[in-house]
Amino acid sequence: MTDGPEGPVPLEPHEQRLRAWRVEPARPDGSADRAGWLVLTSHRIRFFQNGGIFGTGPVQLPPRFTWRLEEIRTVAPRRYEMNVGYGDRLAIPGVAIDGQGFRLNRETSAPAVFAEIERVRRARRSELHFPLL
Repeated sequence: MTDGPEGPVPLEPHEQRLRAWRVEPARPDGSADRAGWLVLTSHRIRFFQNGGIFGTGPVQLPPRFTWRLEEIRTVAPRRYEMNVGYGDRLAIPGVAIDGQGFRLNRETSAPAVFAEIERVRRARRSELHFPLL
């Protein structure tokens, strides 16, 4: 994988890093928390915040959020609104995992991120003989 966080992202035995997307955690009011990386592995999805004063340093350990793929209940593409200017709002694409939202950048397709997570989640559930949801 060429795109992703700088610095180490710890993995479990037999776990493989698959994809990473630059994201901002979405707050309920539509604002965003400090940017970081949503990292999809063969076993988990993890969110790592960027370190440094301006959020440009290596990722901070431990991850702020971690979901085991077989335990995720819902994944969905979402749109988040951001206030710009005097009362104007801009729709930002994103994805929600078990209710926690993440805003993506404009170049990243929320349906494509959703499809990739869902594909790997289904494969993991099948591998562990869990019922497909």
